[in-house]
Amino acid sequence: MADWRATKTPGIYVAHVKKCPAAASPRARCRCEPSWRGRRRSAVTGRPEWQTPVAKDRNEALSWIAANEKGAAQVVEEVERGRSFDDIGAEWLAGVEAGRISRRRGRGQPYSETTIADYRRSYRGYLEPEFGPMVADEIGEVEWQMWVDRLASEGLSRSRIASHVAVASAIYAWALTPSRRFVSRNPLRLVELPPNDEKPRLRVAFAEEAAELLAALEPAHRVPYALAFYAGLRRAEIGRLEWPEVLDGDGIGSRVLVTRAKSAAGTERRPPIAAPLRVVLQEAWLRQGRPSRGRVLECSVMSGKLASRAASAWAAAGLNRITLHECRHTYASLLMAAGYTVKELMEFMGHADLQMVTRYVKLLPQPGEDDAADRLNAYLERAAAARR
Repeated sequence: MADWRATKTPGIYVAHVKKCPAAASPRARCRCEPSWRGRRRSAVTGRPEWQTPVAKDRNEALSWIAANEKGAAQVVEEVERGRSFDDIGAEWLAGVEAGRISRRRGRGQPYSETTIADYRRSYRGYLEPEFGPMVADEIGEVEWQMWVDRLASEGLSRSRIASHVAVASAIYAWALTPSRRFVSRNPLRLVELPPNDEKPRLRVAFAEEAAELLAALEPAHRVPYALAFYAGLRRAEIGRLEWPEVLDGDGIGSRVLVTRAKSAAGTERRPPIAAPLRVVLQEAWLRQGRPSRGRVLECSVMSGKLASRAASAWAAAGLNRITLHECRHTYASLLMAAGYTVKELMEFMGHADLQMVTRYVKLLPQPGEDDAADRLNAYLERAAAARR
């Protein structure tokens, strides 16, 4: 290791060859080609740093120190202007992925894998390419509103635009905390979303219709829709489901184990396996050679090909299409029609509060009812008979 010695010039150090007289005494005459090295305080971190690599010319070390003094002014100017949006956004996303940044309404709970994947797609696919190099605090409401309007004109749905805006707003909210103050305001607060002219997903299939919809599909495509119809699993939960989570001994068990869900309330829930779902899972298990591990699905539920192929099959059979999310609506409504309690609905659907459950439940007639008043009339008749 070289023996660096300070020179009369501040920040400049020299190292002589061991056999050189100057290596033993600084007053001796140098008989070698010494190495030069600068030491300065970084304009970025403020910490001392050594020049790398070592220079053979003293002027190189002097230039290295001078460059730091010129760079310091630029760094100060950039700090005064503020950090760029991609700089803040990348730090926020890394914190979300590592679990250091938790859900704002989740009492310190980390984000689910599905939510993190959605945030990653929004940030890297839409936000970073558009606003990345811009100073975050200099992006005003006008720029954000123009971006939202352009996405709407390109045909992006209102719900998808709202998701992108929510990610950007979360980045600003994180950057606004007192311990950071990377920005002075959140410009997303005043941004207006496009008019909500989208049709709400209110479709619910009756029990007979659900059976017909499944029967029209190919065997491999039948599995994900059966899991949504009769177990209420979300799209990502269906895609991650593995055979050990539905098997019990030498066959299909009585419950589905959801090990990874969107929220803590949905994780480790065990909705019952209804008879129609048992038949579909049994056929898939035998078709795949009775596996003891691996994914249940034989096709992807995330690419969009499944939905298009299912829609074609239903159109050929004269049936109205239904989405996986609407199948989940159907599951909640079937549970309600079957007489399950609200607490059971919350447990099987994977929700933490009643308000979320009521969004999914639609009114389905009880078996044998021709009119909604039949149930009330029957109750009144029983009550009148009891008084006689």
